[in-house]
Amino acid sequence: MGAPEFIILFVWLLFALWGYNAGKARSIGSTTGLLLGLFLGFIGVIIVYFSNKITYEQPFYINESAADQLKKYKDLLDSGAITESEYNIQKGKLLNQ
Repeated sequence: MGAPEFIILFVWLLFALWGYNAGKARSIGSTTGLLLGLFLGFIGVIIVYFSNKITYEQPFYINESAADQLKKYKDLLDSGAITESEYNIQKGKLLNQ
């Protein structure tokens, strides 16, 4: 194997690894990103980058204050979704934080 073939193989593998790493953070997935980079090279990597990015949403209650959470539990109590004892348990937990 001469130098030109080695360079071509090295660049080909770089595109495969690039596609793999880019695919991890996207809906296309790392395996598909690897295959696209492997078979299509730079064009495959571009396709990976055009796929949707994965967003991780935080649960709604992390950024809420205890008063906001208490209001939600009160609304649940008023609608009949939870009982008064369940409301009091949650209220106690929130006020003892």
